[in-house]
Amino acid sequence: MGWKAFEAPGVEPVFPKKDQALDYAQSRACFRSGEVRIFDSTGNVECIIPFDDANRKL
Repeated sequence: MGWKAFEAPGVEPVFPKKDQALDYAQSRACFRSGEVRIFDSTGNVECIIPFDDANRKL
């Protein structure tokens, strides 16, 4: 079991710890706008973290 960081079809690295997946998502999003969605083990959205040019921190 691990934490998957879905970026695009075929780009889904898996990390053993949640904070590692969030760090990966943050580093990949550094020049973009969008959101990070955190899902629970059943596929339901647990949390959404929006970010954009004005709000670079996740």
